[in-house]
Amino acid sequence: MSLKGIVISLIIGAGIGVVASLIGAEQMERTATPEFCMSCHEMKPMYDTWLKGPHGPLGNKAGAIRASCADCHLPHDSVISYLTEKIRTAMKDGYYHTKKELINNVDFWLEKLDPKEVKKYTYESNCIHCHVKLPDNALHEKYKKGEIKDTCLDCHWYVGHGFYYEEYLKEYFESKNKNENNINLE
Repeated sequence: MSLKGIVISLIIGAGIGVVASLIGAEQMERTATPEFCMSCHEMKPMYDTWLKGPHGPLGNKAGAIRASCADCHLPHDSVISYLTEKIRTAMKDGYYHTKKELINNVDFWLEKLDPKEVKKYTYESNCIHCHVKLPDNALHEKYKKGEIKDTCLDCHWYVGHGFYYEEYLKEYFESKNKNENNINLE
C-alpha cells in the first residue's frame, strides 16, 4: 500500500472512531437518565419514590443536591469502573427482567433495603463527590478524621428514595397484585 493509501486509511479510521465514540457517549448519557431506568415497569416504584425523595426533583426545598439514578448507582471514580459496572448492571437487570415472578415479588425488592445490600449498588464515593463540604456536626467531623467506620449510607439510608420507600413498595406491590388477580378472575 502506498503512503497516500495509508494516510487515507488512517484518516477514515480516525473519522469512524470519532463518530463511534460520539455515538457511544451519547448512548451512555441517554441510558443514565431516570426516564430510561423507569422504562422497565418494575422500576416504577423506585422512580416514584426518587421523584419525591431528597435528591429527586420534587423533593424537599432545603437545598438537597438533585441526583439521578446513575449519580448514586454507578461508580464515578473512573471511566473504566463506570463502564464496567454499567455493563454488569445492564446484564444483571436484563436477566432479572426475564424473571417476572421474582421482580413482581415485593420481598425481592425489600431484601435490597438491607444496609449490606444497599452498599452493593450505591457508592459512598459518589456521596463524597457531590457533597464536598459536609455540614458541621460532631459525626461528620469524626467521619472526616476517619474516627468512625460508618459510611454515608449508614446514617443517610433514606436519601435516594425517602423515608417512606419501604411502605410505598409494599403498597405498590399489594395494589399491583390485587389488580392482576382481579384481571385473572374476569
